[in-house]
Amino acid sequence: MADTRTTHVTYYGPDQDNIGPFRTLLVFTLLMVTAPISLYFMSKTIVFEGMLSMEENDAYFYGAIVAVVVVHIILVMFVVVAFREKPKAGFPLKQD
Repeated sequence: MADTRTTHVTYYGPDQDNIGPFRTLLVFTLLMVTAPISLYFMSKTIVFEGMLSMEENDAYFYGAIVAVVVVHIILVMFVVVAFREKPKAGFPLKQD
């Protein structure tokens, strides 16, 4: 005879404690992908070649500097947000 007992499957939904850090990581990842690239091309085309009438090679160079500065700003913002995040209540902090 076949086993007719029902098996209960426990569904573990998204942990509400991990949604905040995941959202923070997602936002900063999207910023790291989109902001430097878009600001590179915008600053190169609009600011350096358009407004300042620089040569193309100089505009490439200064546009790259803008992109590198933006990457560093985003990294600093991520570190600040990560350090301000409250620790989970489930893990006791070591105190000496």
